[in-house]
Amino acid sequence: MISAAVLAVLTLIEQILPLLTGGGQTAVLITNIIEALIKFMPLIENEVETVYQSVKNIIQALSANPATTAEQLDALAALDKQVDDAWNELEPEFDPDASPPAA
Repeated sequence: MISAAVLAVLTLIEQILPLLTGGGQTAVLITNIIEALIKFMPLIENEVETVYQSVKNIIQALSANPATTAEQLDALAALDKQVDDAWNELEPEFDPDASPPAA
């Protein structure tokens, strides 16, 4: 149930990303999306097998947006690492050939 709710919010964010075309409000909206991702991160980490691609798409789109500031890019890079780390911990469960995470 929680994964469905998180996925619904992430899908909504993905749908509004093309509307972020610049201007003063774009930087504010990018900050708001980053803050939402940070707040959702515990849920994202718990449901990473369901929401991984959505989160990666959002991070990639925001990182490519010319209105994204250097500070926002740093925050997005940190989020990207967290999502990848969460995925890498679970990957051996999905891929029998994957190496277990380093201790």
